[in-house]
Amino acid sequence: MAKEPASLYNQCLLAYVKNLNHNVASLDRIAELRHLPTAILASIYDQMCNFDSLKDILLVQLTDLDTFNRLIRQASLKQIMFKCVQTLMTAHRMVVSELQTNFCRSTSVYYLRNVAVTGAVRDACLEEYAGAQKREQGQNQGQKDSSSWRVVAAFVDQIDNGIRLGSFLCESGWLEDSLHVFNITLDMIQLLRASYMRYLIELNCIQKLLCAQTAFCCFKEANVTCAQALAIIDKLTQQHQQDLKLSASAQPCSSSSSSCSSRKSSHSFSASYGEDVDALSNIPNSLLANIYQQISVLHFYRSEYDLSYRWSIRALKHINKHTPDRIIVDVLRQVAKSCVVKRQFQSASMLIKQAVCRARNSFGTNHQKYADALLDYGFFLLNVDSIANSVAVYTEAHEILCRIFGPRNLHVAVAHEDLAYCLYVLEYSSGKFDSATANVERAIDIMKELVPSNHLMLASAKRVKALILEEIALDTMASTIDYNRCKSLLEQSEELHRSALHLSLEAFGETNVQTAKHYGNLGRLYQSMSKFDDAEQMHKRAIRIKTHILGPYDYEVGLSIGHLASLYNYHMQKHLEAEELYLKSIEISLRLFGESYSGLEYDYRGLIHIYEYTGDQARYDQYSNVLEEWRMLRENNQAVRNNFPADLTEDSSMEEVTRKFFQMCSNINCLTGEPNDDELTADPGEGDPSSANPQEDTSPAPSAAAAVSPALEEILRST
Repeated sequence: MAKEPASLYNQCLLAYVKNLNHNVASLDRIAELRHLPTAILASIYDQMCNFDSLKDILLVQLTDLDTFNRLIRQASLKQIMFKCVQTLMTAHRMVVSELQTNFCRSTSVYYLRNVAVTGAVRDACLEEYAGAQKREQGQNQGQKDSSSWRVVAAFVDQIDNGIRLGSFLCESGWLEDSLHVFNITLDMIQLLRASYMRYLIELNCIQKLLCAQTAFCCFKEANVTCAQALAIIDKLTQQHQQDLKLSASAQPCSSSSSSCSSRKSSHSFSASYGEDVDALSNIPNSLLANIYQQISVLHFYRSEYDLSYRWSIRALKHINKHTPDRIIVDVLRQVAKSCVVKRQFQSASMLIKQAVCRARNSFGTNHQKYADALLDYGFFLLNVDSIANSVAVYTEAHEILCRIFGPRNLHVAVAHEDLAYCLYVLEYSSGKFDSATANVERAIDIMKELVPSNHLMLASAKRVKALILEEIALDTMASTIDYNRCKSLLEQSEELHRSALHLSLEAFGETNVQTAKHYGNLGRLYQSMSKFDDAEQMHKRAIRIKTHILGPYDYEVGLSIGHLASLYNYHMQKHLEAEELYLKSIEISLRLFGESYSGLEYDYRGLIHIYEYTGDQARYDQYSNVLEEWRMLRENNQAVRNNFPADLTEDSSMEEVTRKFFQMCSNINCLTGEPNDDELTADPGEGDPSSANPQEDTSPAPSAAAAVSPALEEILRST
C-alpha cells in the first residue's frame, strides 16, 4: 500500500527547516523564529532534530529561557520538548546544564542578590497583588505604586518559571539539574511574606523538590524537605481551625482586620479550585494527595514499608472526581506498590490495573505516565510469581521510555535495570543470562555517564550484575573445569556486593531491609565460594534484621530462611537445623502465595535431599509426591499463562475504586489511613532509609471579584 503523503503543513515545515543554515540571510530568519506561535515553533524545532547540521542552532534556541519556558507551558508540546532535549543531550550538546545554569545565574543576580527586589517582595503580600485589575491600576489600596507591583509581578513570574523548568527536568530524567532549579526557586518563595497563597506555592514547590530528591537518592535532604512540608500543613491546619472558631463566634472583625482579611483571602482563593479543599486544613485535596504520595515514595525507597503504606492510603483519601488524572495515576501506583510489599495482592491487583488503564486512556500508550504505570505493573507481576508476564510488561515500558527519552537517560537506565533483574529471575533455572547481562551492563554504562561513581543508583545496578555474575560462575563451574574464570567471576561479584553493602550501611545503617538484603546476597555468594562460616553469619544477620523490621512471616524473611537452610543442607551437614528452616520457609510461602508458588520447588527438593541422606523413606516419599503435585499445579496454573493486558479494564469510577479498596482492608490502620501520632511527629531524620531499588530480591484580601494574576494562577493551578 502506498505511503500516505505528508500534509501540506508538514511539507512546508520541512522545506523551511531544510533551508536553515549559518549564512547571514538564514540567521536573520532564525532570529525571528521565537516570534512565531508556540505550536509552530515547536514543530520547527521538532524537524530540526532530524538534521545534525542544525543542532548547534537548536541549542542556541532552546537555551533561551524565555523561549524554553513558553514551550514547556503547553502540556501538548511536552513530548516534542522531551525529544528536542534528548536529541541535543545524545549529541553531547549540554542543553540541560546550560538551561539550569542560565536560570540559576539570572535568578541569583536579578532577584536574590538585588536589594531593591528583595526589599519589595518582603514587604509584599501575594493576596494584595493577586487582582489583575489592581495590577493594571498600578496600586493597591494606596499602599503600592506601579513600580513595586512590577517588581513583585516579575518575581512571581520567575518563581513560576523555576517550578516549570524544574518539573520538566525532573520528568525528563535530569534529576541533579532539577534539584538546583527547585532549591533556588524555593529560596525565592521563602522571601515572600507569609500568607495562605505563599504557603500553597511553597508546598507545590516542596512536593516537586521531594520527588526529585527521592528519585536521585538524596534521602537526607529529602528528610528535611518532608519535615518542611508537614510543618506548613500543620501551620495551615491550625490557622484554618482558628479561623473557623472565630467565624463561629460571630464576632465582628473590626479589631483584627488583618486576620479577618486573611481568612477572606484563603476562602476566596480556594474557590478557584472548585471548592475542592480539605475541610481540616483548607489546602487543595489534589495538593495534599501529591504531597502524601511523595512522602510514601520516600519511605518506600528507604524500605520503611509500614510508613509507606500508611502515607499512600492517606494520599488515596484525598482523591476524588476533581483530582487530575496524572495525580490519580501516581497515587494508585503508589498504593498498589505499598500493598505489594505488604503482600495484599488482591488490593494491589485492582489498583495497579486501574492505574494502567487510566494512564493509557488519559495519556496514550506513548507517554511517560503509561510507561511508569507499566513498570509498577511489572513489579506487581514479578511479586505474584508471574515472571514471564512481568518480563513482557517491563519490555514494553522500556521501549516506550526509549522512544520518549532516547538511549542516554536515567529513566531508561532504571528500566534496563528492572528488566535485567526480571530476566535474571526468569532464566534462573535455565542459566541463559545473556539478555539479563546485556540490560544490566547497559544500565551501568548509562549511569556511569550521569551519576557519581558512588551513587546509590549505580550501586543498585551493580548489585543486580553481581547476582547475575554469581549464577554464571556457578553454571560455568558445573559445565567446565575453567577454575580461573569461575574464580574471577565470583571475585567480581563479591566486590560489587561489598561495595553495595558499604554504601547501604553508610547511608542507612544496619537495621534496614535493604542492608539485610545485601547481607543475604553476600551469604549466597560466600556459599558459592565455599566460605561456609562467613555465609552462615551473613544469612543469620539478614534473618535477624528482616524479622525485626518485617515480622516472622514476611516473604523476605522466608527467602533468607530458605537460603540458610540450603547452606546447612548441602554444605554444612546440619540436617536437623536445615529441616526446621525448610518447613518454616514453606509455611511462609504457602501463607503468602499458595501451593503453586515457584519458590516452593527449592524447599521441597531440599527436604527430599535431607530425607534421602538420613534414610527417612516415609518422608522422602511424602515430599516426592508433594513435589510432583506442585509440578502439576504449575502446569495447570492458567494465571501464569494469561496474556498480561487481557484483564485490564476500567469500568469503575474513582469513588467506587476507593470504596472497594477500603472494604478489602481489614487492618485498622488501613481503615483510618492515619499513621500513628509518634510516627507523624517523629524527626524525619530518624530511622533507617534504604535503597533505590526496593523490588530487588534478594494578609489584606483582594475583593471577591478580583482575578488572580496569570503567573500566580498558573503556579497554584499546577498543584
